[in-house]
Parts: sequence; structure tokens; C-alpha cells
Amino acid sequence: MSNVSLKNLVKTYGQTKAVDDVSVDIEEGEFFSLLGPSGCGKSTTLRMIAGFESITSGEIELDGQGVSALPPEKRDIGFVFQNYAIFPHMNVFENIAFGLRLRKLSETEIKQKVGAALEQVGMAGLEHRMQREMSGGQQQRVALARVLVTEPRILLLDEPLSALDKNLREEMKFWIKELQANLGITTIYVTHDQGEALTMSDRIAVMKDGKIAQLGTPREIYQKPKDVFVAKFIGDSSLLEGRIAAMADDKCTIQIGDREFQAAARADLKLGDTAQIVMRPEHVRITTQEPDPDWNSGGAVVLAVSYQGASLRYELDFMGQSVISESTVGHGGPELDTGQSVQVMWHPAHAWLLNTGKEDHAG
Repeated sequence: MSNVSLKNLVKTYGQTKAVDDVSVDIEEGEFFSLLGPSGCGKSTTLRMIAGFESITSGEIELDGQGVSALPPEKRDIGFVFQNYAIFPHMNVFENIAFGLRLRKLSETEIKQKVGAALEQVGMAGLEHRMQREMSGGQQQRVALARVLVTEPRILLLDEPLSALDKNLREEMKFWIKELQANLGITTIYVTHDQGEALTMSDRIAVMKDGKIAQLGTPREIYQKPKDVFVAKFIGDSSLLEGRIAAMADDKCTIQIGDREFQAAARADLKLGDTAQIVMRPEHVRITTQEPDPDWNSGGAVVLAVSYQGASLRYELDFMGQSVISESTVGHGGPELDTGQSVQVMWHPAHAWLLNTGKEDHAG
């Protein structure tokens, strides 16, 4: 049975649909992310699940039971806010004990449960610290411990790492994922950061304009984006537009200008359709030698070179369209200059096609 089910969920504010017919089943123990740009409806969806926002229509079910009419405190859900919401007048122990005191547990039980929660989040021995004495990462751990100590069925996190610096975000995302996996708690995580979602999630719902644009595993969404929005939002992509010139079995030929390139076929594409090849930068190779005959290839000119520490990023003009290539510094390939003529190549297996929905039967 699904742990959380959203059924045709809608939220309107006046004439604006913030969430527009969202349906998804989230399995027990799953780490599920709602990913998208600001204003796409992801946080509103999370707040409806928590009970902080009323729903306009649709239903929210936990373990098969409708909870849309229940107040937040009756849903057995833990919510971690973006700004932690640590009580500044309480020390770590009292912050974590707050929810247990509301439940009127005995002092012995509170001490035992808070101690266990401090161990879980790596804060044992710091129970007397005040908010002003803690780093951002420590405050986030306290916020998590305060929620987890009440043993909720569902854990909801709303952009919990956005206030942290880059290095601490990297550390905390692995820590949160490991903690979630160890506890086995169903987790719904809201973020606008593609790297966080790809690293942490079992599945991702990419949202746009209140709807789910694509639902799938991180690998599915990264390697096989459903449309141009997802392709551009999830990492960097090069998009080359052309026309389907031939189809055979599981392969097809796409014509760009007077050149033909190979890609995997799609059931929704037919001869004459306009389509776009999606290529990730790490799959685009650059060479000054003769290209591999089994790969798609063609001449290009280097437009820009960007040194990014561990990698070199090249922007290239390929048949009048922009292509991005990234290679590891020191990998043995050529380091190129702006204006240099090169060969660009990519394997047909790494050429994912998008159907642009247009037909062009000319020629």
C-alpha cells in the first residue's frame, strides 16, 4: 500500500492555480523529491500534505485513509522548515523535548527519547547549547531531531539546506539521506536544487506551473527527459533540432541541414517529424583527430572555454547550433582555444530524442 497518495490535488488562489491536478503515489520508506523553480507549486503541495494549507479539490491519503479534513497535529507528520524554526530561548535539549512535553510524556521518557535523538543526529553532548552557539548545520540537525523524536509516519522537508553554504550543503545532503535510509521513514523533500534531488532521491517529480512535468528515478529524468523544460532544468543539455529522415527497428536517422545522425527511436516519432537531440555535456567528445566512424560527428568551432577547477567546459558552434562539452582536467585530451576548429562526436546511445510536436514533410 502506498504510504502517501495525492489524488487530483488542486490549490487555487483567486484565479491562479498554484497546484493543478497533481496525482502521485509515494511508497513506504521512499525518499521522494518535489523539484522545480520558484512558483512551480512544490512547497504549496508539501504544505497541503502537512495540513498547513487547505486543498481546493482532490484528496490526500496516508496509508489509505483520507486526511484532507484533519488538522496538522492529527496527521502524524513531521515538518522541517527552511529556516529551522529553532526556539532561541531554549537550549538543544529543550528544543528537541518540546513536542514530547506537548504529548505529556514523563521526564524519564523525555530524557531517554531526547538522548536517542541526539545520538541519531550526531549531537550527543551538545544538549546545553543555545541557538547562538550553533552553526547552521548544527541547527538543522536539531530541527530534524525535534521532528524525529516524535516518531512521525512521514517526514516533510521544505528546502532545508538552502540557507547553508555550498560545502555544508554537500555534507548535509549525504547525512540526511543516510539518516533517512537508516530510519526507513517515508520522506518528501522540496528543493529547487537539481544536484540535491539527483543525489538524494529514490524518485523525483519535476514540477512546472503547478503540474508534474515528469516523474521518475533520478537516472530516468537525467538521461531521458520528457520535454525541453526538463532537459534544460535538470543539468546542462545541448539541444540540436532536425527532422526524422528514416526509421528502422529501434533506431532512427535525424537530419540536420545536409547531415544525418543516428539516435534511438521513439514510439511517438514518425517520418517527417521535427525532433531535438538531447546531449549531456559529459557525453560530447571533442577531438582534433579523425572521429570514430561508429559515432555521430561533425565539424565545430570553439566559441568559449571555461575553466571550472576539476573540468573544462567548452561552448561550440556546431552547424549553427550551440553544443556544450565538458571534460576532466588532465584526462589527456586536448586543451583548446577559442576560435579553434575541431570535431565533435557523440555515441548514438547518448542521443536522446525529444518530440517537438511539429511536422515538416517538405523534402
